[in-house]
Amino acid sequence: MIIIKSGERVIYHPLHPQLKLVGPKLTLEDNAAGSLTFKVYGDNMNQGSIRKLFPLITVYRDGTPIFRGRAIRDMKDFRNGRSVEVEGQLALFNDSCLEPFSFQGSPEELFRMIVENHNAQVMPWQRLKVGKVTVRDSNDYIVRSSEGTLDTWAALKEKCFRSSLGGHIRIRYEDDGDYVDWLSDYEKVSAQSIAFARNIISLSQESDASETYTAIRPVGAEVDGKKVDISSVNGGRTYLVNEERAAECGIIFAPVEESVWEDVTLPENLLKKAREQLYGSMAALSESYEVKAVDLHLTDPEVEALDICEYVPVVSRPHGIDGNYLLTRADISIASPQDSVYHLGASRRVLSGMGTGGGGQQEAVPQKVSALENDAGYISEEKAGEMLAEYPKEERVEEIVKEAVTLVPAGEDGFSPTIAESPDNTADMYRLDITDKNGSRTTPNLKGADGINGRDGMNGFSPVIAENPENTVDVYRLDITDKNGSRTTPNLKGADGEGTEALGGLVFGQDSEGNWGYIPPGADTVIPFKKGGESGGGSGVEVKGWANLARFHPAIALVGISAVDTESIILVGSAWKKVNA
Repeated sequence: MIIIKSGERVIYHPLHPQLKLVGPKLTLEDNAAGSLTFKVYGDNMNQGSIRKLFPLITVYRDGTPIFRGRAIRDMKDFRNGRSVEVEGQLALFNDSCLEPFSFQGSPEELFRMIVENHNAQVMPWQRLKVGKVTVRDSNDYIVRSSEGTLDTWAALKEKCFRSSLGGHIRIRYEDDGDYVDWLSDYEKVSAQSIAFARNIISLSQESDASETYTAIRPVGAEVDGKKVDISSVNGGRTYLVNEERAAECGIIFAPVEESVWEDVTLPENLLKKAREQLYGSMAALSESYEVKAVDLHLTDPEVEALDICEYVPVVSRPHGIDGNYLLTRADISIASPQDSVYHLGASRRVLSGMGTGGGGQQEAVPQKVSALENDAGYISEEKAGEMLAEYPKEERVEEIVKEAVTLVPAGEDGFSPTIAESPDNTADMYRLDITDKNGSRTTPNLKGADGINGRDGMNGFSPVIAENPENTVDVYRLDITDKNGSRTTPNLKGADGEGTEALGGLVFGQDSEGNWGYIPPGADTVIPFKKGGESGGGSGVEVKGWANLARFHPAIALVGISAVDTESIILVGSAWKKVNA
């Protein structure tokens, strides 16, 4: 069973309805970082944990990591689905650089120097431990240098596994960390085979002559200001020709970058290495297969799973195939394993495709033998027909495989955990009660310490209001100063009010005992007002009490009003005014 985690959170589980991904596809490849792609929607309960670059995303098969990497890109569609792309851990070597250097020593020492230089520049989660190194030089002594700065991944390719030393780079997952190995070859042979009429759905074969060469001009190290060549030990010629292959294919010189041995200082050693290369891998065609097959581990856990970087037995009698081929790449459809495709490199390089015909002309190299169709030159059509008759047709093979996949036993029902706030929480304590299939437990206090107090704000500005010193009898203004500056109000003094009518010459005032009353014209004494209900003199004027007036006007008690029978006299502040009753 395959599950996927982002950090410590599961984002894909085939049996959990809230942990689904759409179209998850895992690509594993020899000497490459590999990748993982998928689409995730908001109904995935842990989709929020998927963030670019960190945390790392890990693919587990039966509890064992088979891929780890970081999300580098996501794109949101119209329905808010996120298409995520994850690159494998080897891409972490792009995060550091190797400054100009000159190295002399063994291949293992070179590899260790490059990896440890990377680790010294990056964060702990970006580091990889130096693992196994089985690549060897015949003298166990090489010379490597660079006049410019290289990113670490480019240095590993140019100076290690894509140099004349060759080999394979892989990530190995162990309990104590993730290791990077540099191996001369893989040794493991898979216990599971890929066989016609068993788990092969389709198959194509390709022979490639693009890296076949019949001549080489080797160059060695620089000695006394001059590059070493083979002219002194090769009859004055600086190049070698494989005469037999050249007669078949013509003279094809190997690229300059594949003809350099920077660590060879002796012409005779350079000649030996060039001859081995020219009459070995350079003279041959590469042969590879692309197989669409089902990993039988999905239907039977006792069957060992197919893994890249190991040799897989491939048997297909109709195609004349029976050998161990290196599984160099796997495109694994996690949710639909029957759509997985496995790429198998050649277990050997072959000297020719279909042999040679008359006049030295080479026969056409078969390309892309697809969907189990026989290609001329493998077996006669008649014989192929007899052999194919013994096996189910391709459509039936697909049916058999799909039936087998449906027989994968379903897992036990999951258990949805419940999470609730603890009823004992206080202002200083915040805990959660969690119940899952293992029982109930309460988290430790999740409330952290109080944060640091924020900085004091800037001082405020109290406005100042003062009377303008130039005020006059007719002008009254205020000077106001606030944070926006100073300004003076317009004239606040209103126009004079209308004069009061003399009310027949009456003057109002208080007597010596503080009683309010009126002073008749020509008199100098105050005649107190009568209390409510009493009648007073003065031309038959009746003075009503304050309490009676309060019933007619609620503001009377505040402004001080006295009234007579025909007209009211109101005192506002210190001014009296006559109004109609």
